Amino acid sequence: MHLIKKDLWEYVDGSKEDPVKDIKALSYIVEGVSETIFNALRDLSSGKEAWKVLAETYEDKGITRKVSIIKELVNTLYTDCKDMTDYLHRAISAYQQLKSTSIKPDEELIVGIILANLPDRFEPLIMALKNCGEKITVDNVRNRLLAEDVKPQVDDSREHAFVNEKFNGKKYFKGKCFKCNLYGHKSSDCVKPSRPNVG
Repeated sequence: MHLIKKDLWEYVDGSKEDPVKDIKALSYIVEGVSETIFNALRDLSSGKEAWKVLAETYEDKGITRKVSIIKELVNTLYTDCKDMTDYLHRAISAYQQLKSTSIKPDEELIVGIILANLPDRFEPLIMALKNCGEKITVDNVRNRLLAEDVKPQVDDSREHAFVNEKFNGKKYFKGKCFKCNLYGHKSSDCVKPSRPNVG
């Protein structure tokens, strides 16, 4: 950020060339590192070279990082996430991280992992995706899953409304009860005890 603020980043990333500003960028880079890192940079003559050394030294693209990302992708389960958005965010984030390494992941394989980690209720959608004939991409699957995840909630609310109406019994009665003289229910549904016949 400091190099951007000082308008020196373009000389470090190579988009502009100016030896004076490149040296100035080098001095800012060297000032911002610890003594142990300074030893690796002290013989360099440009900001661009210094940045390249820092990137190669500290950008973790080794096998350990790759294995960690693959584990994260494979072990991300829908059931461990808050909702579909959270699940897709985690899985696609791992996929993006994997793409930033030297591994070039096959998109269909990633889609397969994402779909395999879903619960059984998504099986009809998975079958529909297999048979649709379109190219299966991470973006297409993400959009379909987000759309499909909304449906069960809507269907569940309708089902609960029907069950509640059925469970609560008959529809609201507007007439008057002959037992208690209150409105809203029939005498056959009245909860008050019957008055004994006097006489």
